[in-house]
Amino acid sequence: MDCIHAKDSIMGRVRSYYVYDTVWDLDHPICLCCNTAMYDWAGILIGNLRNSPDGKSYNIGGMYIEFDNSGVAITTPTINRDEQLTYYNNLNINYPTRDYLRVPLIASDSDNTNTALFTADNLGRFYAHTAGVTGVHGLTFSDTANSVVYGGALVAYREFSDASQDLIFSRVCFAPTSHVAKAPSSQIGLAWEITGQ
Repeated sequence: MDCIHAKDSIMGRVRSYYVYDTVWDLDHPICLCCNTAMYDWAGILIGNLRNSPDGKSYNIGGMYIEFDNSGVAITTPTINRDEQLTYYNNLNINYPTRDYLRVPLIASDSDNTNTALFTADNLGRFYAHTAGVTGVHGLTFSDTANSVVYGGALVAYREFSDASQDLIFSRVCFAPTSHVAKAPSSQIGLAWEITGQ
């Protein structure tokens, strides 16, 4: 029996941008990084293929955007595919100066990378940006708190009001030179591409 392997069949790339009001500064991307598919990607796929038999949403609903308030150079964490929600639940315990924002998508679209091979679109793009001033674990997210975004996750919100049911499709951690400081009067946007091949 053939298996679908995330590392062979799914590619993901993330670009970060500054967002002024609702205008994304697309001419000046801050970084371009590859993501790591988490093991929960399979549950998201199967839930969608089975048309959500439990009545919950398995669609990508938003992102987690990780930040650090230490004011010093950040050691980029290593992504382990099996950490899932445990990583985020323990983030502020393991790293007291770190937290994350749980934000909804603001848009999505799709494209076809090779019409000779794919009869339907095989690339999805998902967009979200930082919002609010307090992380899930209670840390302030602001320029005055020295907040720096260093990573994030693409997430299926099965019940938006209940984060304990979230499924993480993929994660990204930016290289130290690509960490993004929160600037006054702007937000930080992530444009996440997922390509099936």
